[in-house]
Amino acid sequence: MKKIICVLMVLMLSLSGCSSFNKVDEDKVKDISDKITQTIIDSVDKDKNSAERTESHKIEAKKLNKLDIKSSVGDIYLSVHDSDEATVDIKITASSSSKEKSQELVDSFSYSVEEKWNTIEIDTRLDDVKLLSNNNMQTELTINIPKSIEAFIIKLNVGEIIIDNTDGHFEINNNVGDIKISNSTGSYNLKTDVGEITLNNCNPSEKTELKTNTGDIKAVFSDISAARSIKAEAGVGDIEIATPDNSSYEAEINEFMKDKVVLFKGNQDTKIELKTGVGEIQFK
Repeated sequence: MKKIICVLMVLMLSLSGCSSFNKVDEDKVKDISDKITQTIIDSVDKDKNSAERTESHKIEAKKLNKLDIKSSVGDIYLSVHDSDEATVDIKITASSSSKEKSQELVDSFSYSVEEKWNTIEIDTRLDDVKLLSNNNMQTELTINIPKSIEAFIIKLNVGEIIIDNTDGHFEINNNVGDIKISNSTGSYNLKTDVGEITLNNCNPSEKTELKTNTGDIKAVFSDISAARSIKAEAGVGDIEIATPDNSSYEAEINEFMKDKVVLFKGNQDTKIELKTGVGEIQFK
């Protein structure tokens, strides 16, 4: 979360000095700043008053196929394990004006982990009252799931999302924070307002879309033969995409301050579109 604090501070400075770039959703970022940013920054001085609570949950997930997560502040770690059970570990941390107040916040915080309609639903969203009362709360999630889960919907306000060795369809929306996926096969619809998107050793399938308003996009694909289309767009940031030598594509590259470039390879099976508002593009 320290990296998120730095990103938020840089964002505040950049927005105060630049208003011409219309890709940045300033209203949304301002809302995050007003309600969350200051409390996170203030928490650096409140570590000595912090309190923590950890809990674990197990869900029989052999017949389930979807994971739905809604969270406000905190990192999310997701991976697959050899079991029919899903395990959800949650660490709740609070920092306030005193140790007693922090402990009270941790003890009173409620969340939900439940099975509903073939879906594991996790909701750790915070009330605005807690955020606006000069308190900082975070909920870190570590989740291990069986291979039967193949659809993932994640909505996060502030924090990193780290996914490893997990296949399926991903719908991820993060306001402030990085999205990192490795060793995965699937269709990816990944969006972050402020943060990096990184795909390492991934095999995109069907339609894939990667978008960040402020941040870099880096993807190393090991196989794109199952992908009909790949789109990557960075408002302010660089794009680096690497494909294997045997790839077949038609790639349209729209780089900041440069003419459009169209590249062809093989039978042009995969349509690739890369675009930066302000930033460089490296494609190979």
